[in-house]
Amino acid sequence: MNIDKDARNPTIGIVKGVQVWSVPTYSDERGRLFKAYTAADSDIFPIPFKTYEHVISESNKNVFRGMHFQDSPHSAAKIISIVKGRVIDYLLDLRPNSKTYLTLQIIELSGREPSSIYIPPGIAHGYLSNEDDSIVSYRQNALFCPNCDYGVSWQIIRNFLRIDHETMIISERDQDLMGL
Repeated sequence: MNIDKDARNPTIGIVKGVQVWSVPTYSDERGRLFKAYTAADSDIFPIPFKTYEHVISESNKNVFRGMHFQDSPHSAAKIISIVKGRVIDYLLDLRPNSKTYLTLQIIELSGREPSSIYIPPGIAHGYLSNEDDSIVSYRQNALFCPNCDYGVSWQIIRNFLRIDHETMIISERDQDLMGL
């Protein structure tokens, strides 16, 4: 991926191609059921999506995961769904030919009001967990390819993270990610 090395400050806005939708939820005395995605109902999700991998992550409060994306030749789109807890999702457009190139979209997700996000290929994704035991579901429309797995440093969006950076918990791999 060819990224402008001099780009330092993303702008805030809506990233082209990203879609967010509320998830139909059904509750009764047993608990609740929610449908994060269906190919059968275009009113819930109008884009066909074939899942090749489905990953669930559980994060403690103040964990930041990201900013990750899978690039060519095995570019991948994702559907991210909040299952439990609260997170702030960060989406950075890294598609040089996109009208929203280097736009950062920030979306707050809560398991109390389940929702899903469609993330097209070329968008770096990360999130900050605001509660212990926050659970996020990732569906990807391509198999994971370690040689196509990339990321950008959380430092790119540090001014938009709603946390004291000293208390943030981040993996060694994510700490070592480079800037744009």
